[in-house]
Amino acid sequence: MTEDQIYQLRDGLGFRMSRTARVMERHYEQLLAEIGLSRLMWCVLVMVGSYGIAAPSAMAEFLSVNRTAISRVLREMEKQGLVLRRQQDGDRRGRDIGLTELGQHKLEVFLPKATLTTEHFKSKLTEDEFEMLKTVLDKMMEGEEGALPAL
Repeated sequence: MTEDQIYQLRDGLGFRMSRTARVMERHYEQLLAEIGLSRLMWCVLVMVGSYGIAAPSAMAEFLSVNRTAISRVLREMEKQGLVLRRQQDGDRRGRDIGLTELGQHKLEVFLPKATLTTEHFKSKLTEDEFEMLKTVLDKMMEGEEGALPAL
């Protein structure tokens, strides 16, 4: 086999994207572990505390994960005293999610660390490169429907 016939694993798009994503995830996960959170827990804290997204189904849709993943993490977060469930107005079955004092505290503690991690990777690119990267990633996701089982 000639070199151009051999699959170039390290030059492959999937390999490069997966590796970059894992390196970035590792940065976040190490910091999140210090305060006892998973990435999905962090996302819930941000959605509820910063965006006002309180319905579990809206959370799942916002993150493009399945509803089961959100339900599972909300149960764990409730056990840990990070969130509380409230009955939705006018819907006896529906529940909205609110942050406890502990959940709000963890959101405030981690927010600067999340910003630093984002800035660390963003600083490797020019502003034009960053905008181009977002455009390219959005383009690659076009037509790729379906919720992921987890984040």
